[in-house]
Amino acid sequence: MECVYIFEDSFIDENFDAQPELDKNPEDREKQRKIIAAPSVRRAKSSIDNETKQLQEARKKRRNTVFIKSNLGMDLIKKVDLEEVYDVFKQLGTGRFGYVQLAEHKQSKLKIALKFFPRPQIKQADFVREYNYSYFLSPHPNIIDTYEGMYQTHDESAFFFVQEFCPSASLREAVERSPGGLTEDVTRVIFTKVLSAMEFMHSENLVHRNLKAENILIFDIERYTRVKITDFGLTRKVDSTVKYLEYVNCYHAPELCETVVNEVLTVNKSLDIWSLGIIFYYCLKGKFPWQKASIMCKPYWEWEQWLKRKSPQLPKRWDPFSEKSLKLLKRCLNPKAKDRWTVKEMRKIITKERLLKEAKVKPSVSKAKHTFSFDDHFVYLDEENTVKNYGTIPKITKKKSALGNWINNTWATMSEISEQVVSAQD
Repeated sequence: MECVYIFEDSFIDENFDAQPELDKNPEDREKQRKIIAAPSVRRAKSSIDNETKQLQEARKKRRNTVFIKSNLGMDLIKKVDLEEVYDVFKQLGTGRFGYVQLAEHKQSKLKIALKFFPRPQIKQADFVREYNYSYFLSPHPNIIDTYEGMYQTHDESAFFFVQEFCPSASLREAVERSPGGLTEDVTRVIFTKVLSAMEFMHSENLVHRNLKAENILIFDIERYTRVKITDFGLTRKVDSTVKYLEYVNCYHAPELCETVVNEVLTVNKSLDIWSLGIIFYYCLKGKFPWQKASIMCKPYWEWEQWLKRKSPQLPKRWDPFSEKSLKLLKRCLNPKAKDRWTVKEMRKIITKERLLKEAKVKPSVSKAKHTFSFDDHFVYLDEENTVKNYGTIPKITKKKSALGNWINNTWATMSEISEQVVSAQD
């Protein structure tokens, strides 16, 4: 059996801060040092004065780590009696390969998440692979922190490893709490952090392959300063080949929707870019653009027809997006995988451009008269008609002209049309 890939020495830049943002608080930092994943300590206990040195050593260790082979002996997967080490509470989530439960480490009193992989439903190689990717990526501040150590329950019914616990919510829950979608500012804050994590993964030639709102965790639902991605069960190296075993969902690119079960496909970064485009739309609209990226699904077919310029009219559901946002969506949700953008190109628009069109205020006739300015519009009123309708008014000193009369008539016509439109809308 082949081993999991070995990563190059270019893991993290020397200036990269390996410590999660939670550790900025001295109390939280102390808890993190005390956390014990089963019988072994993740990081050596040290004083706060030696924090920098410890972080540098941790970075160096992970940069030079050779991934544990998937055909390892059982001696590296330690048996743990859950009742002795943890107080296990409610279940947090489930997936095709396992489930996650909330627990408290008895010695440190720190709440953590235990990710279980029931046996014999999962192969040992798959468990080791997910642990390797999770632990390798976890120093990034926008990726869930995974504690060192692989374990199995005392009765050998399941493998598990330990991760930090998110006390707040997933992005899916956050959007569902906000009918109509999140605000532009909140979306920008969240996406900036998600793109940071994905740019890091792609720089290491890794593809997540399971990006969705449920796998983006928000640790502070009020300010959105701590956002992390999770679940690396489907993560693979770029250009590796895998058998397609997943069910189709609304995050999947069209090339996946056309793939049948057990068909071999090649992994590439464009799969993640498509998912990011779907999540971007979902955040701002509060719903998905379609259920399946297939021409059998009408909303997707309309989008594809517009992209191919076979339909001149942009589908109405895309109207709220700004010109720059629409450009991003066109390049992320492109049926041709080779033409999709990179994470870096997405980040330029997310951080610098307006994402939604400015809200339009429906004009009313009375408001138009109240805010009307002669100087602003350079309109010359017809004095005779004005006096007839409104009585004596101060004489307007500006001269009448043919151009002024034409503008006046045009303005009246436009006002009449506007009034009819408003009336029809009402």
